[in-house]
Amino acid sequence: MTVEARPDESSPAGRATQDVIVDTDIGTDIDDAYAVLLAISSPELNLKGITVVHGDIETRARIALKLLKLAGRADVPVLLGERYPVNRERPIYWAGHEGRGIDFSDIEPALQLSRSDILAPEFIARTAAERPGELLLVTIGPLTNVGVAFRDYPRDTAHLKGIVAMASTFNGFGPESAGVEHNVVLDPEAAEIVLNSGIPILLVGLNVTRQTALARSHLAQIASARTPLADFMAHMTEDWLAVVNRDSTAMHDPLAVAASFEPAVVATVPVKAEVSRETAGLVTYSEPRGESPIRIAASTDLDRFNELFFSRILGAVEQQQGRR
Repeated sequence: MTVEARPDESSPAGRATQDVIVDTDIGTDIDDAYAVLLAISSPELNLKGITVVHGDIETRARIALKLLKLAGRADVPVLLGERYPVNRERPIYWAGHEGRGIDFSDIEPALQLSRSDILAPEFIARTAAERPGELLLVTIGPLTNVGVAFRDYPRDTAHLKGIVAMASTFNGFGPESAGVEHNVVLDPEAAEIVLNSGIPILLVGLNVTRQTALARSHLAQIASARTPLADFMAHMTEDWLAVVNRDSTAMHDPLAVAASFEPAVVATVPVKAEVSRETAGLVTYSEPRGESPIRIAASTDLDRFNELFFSRILGAVEQQQGRR
């Protein structure tokens, strides 16, 4: 799916922007936070809101609100979403380190506003209906909010321009090449609703996202900025690397954000997708007969992504020099 930007006079120098909502389970893997930071640091995107999903959504909202405040984007609304999967008998995944060691006292009033507002599925649907054919969703968590929006507000969600989802994996066509992926595992019923919606969808899966990496050398550059935003990102990254006991971590979700406005970072193929009813998280792909609204990333231009991603992230954390 190629995203066509539209003129927006409110953007710097009148450059073209794409209306977007980022739907996220921010706080578990660090890549969500970097994906949100990339979205707010990319002039190609007009971020209409962030919606949080799955588990302790209040903690996820706090993390998003803190990041936005430190980045100077407290104007972006954060909406609480679905706590449980569509099938409420499925377990909630909660690692337990989310938000550890972060002072959230300064964003509690903003969290109260999030609690009093509409829930994420209605916000997604309402925003799509207000701007027919213009709103793109970037989903970087379980697809529950989007699945519920399609289920409960079908007329409004029909106005969506498309979806870019960090979900699934692609190793070729046929059952023998299929694999499971975390965001689909946590809510396969929602994934099935979304993939059957008929809306144009670009899937950015593990087969390409696992090629990306943020290493300790990158972390050192981020930390060296010594701004509140840099300290915040460095702290959460260090905590995540300690949780997974590694010296680098894949930037799954930022690749999906990058693909939403820079199609050249991934090469895609059209697919027919089927969500397994027997194995949670399993999606199988076959060649479609005729046109398909679903495409999946088959490869990535890693050099192009790295140049885009790291330049914008470092620029974002460094631009607040002197604001400590």
